[in-house]
Amino acid sequence: MVRLFVGLELSQELKQSLQFARGGVEGAHWQSDAQLHLTLAFIGEVPSSAVVQIEEALADIHFDPFELALEGVNMFGSTRQPKTLWAGVANEAPLQHLHDKVQNALERVGMETDRRRYKPHVTLARFPRSLHAKIGDWLTANGVLRTPAQPVGYFSLFSSQRSDEGPCYLVEARFGDGMTHDVNFEFVECRELETL
Repeated sequence: MVRLFVGLELSQELKQSLQFARGGVEGAHWQSDAQLHLTLAFIGEVPSSAVVQIEEALADIHFDPFELALEGVNMFGSTRQPKTLWAGVANEAPLQHLHDKVQNALERVGMETDRRRYKPHVTLARFPRSLHAKIGDWLTANGVLRTPAQPVGYFSLFSSQRSDEGPCYLVEARFGDGMTHDVNFEFVECRELETL
């Protein structure tokens, strides 16, 4: 079995612009640069034999390139018992469109996907279950977050592995017409992850 999801890799410039937002809340497990990504669709555990079928379905997806910029921060959970802290997206429309295409392609090959309303975001921190953390003024202090835009001409199929430092992600395949670009991507694949 392999644990899979579909998402976008982030440029090094965009990751660096999130550096100052990743801190200041006790008990938070801050995501390292290697863990930062934007999920388009979560697939979950599938047999290894299904990976080729998934890749073939994703390879049929075509979309117009767009720009991704992050804007503002928010959280899932409550201020007393947060689940995640995250950065929002400046323009959600192209991501929603691509998400729908990915979702439809996966469902055509029998993959069950999460049907909850899609909210594109980049997770900055996770919290252990049942932890009562104090967010304090983190939301206000980082509400002005704005990142440079990066071009998006492709998306990726990731596998996820667990490690002592948190999840570790491998890019299994890339899909899209815009896979050649000038943006400097550095995706660290399953080495010891630093804890920020």
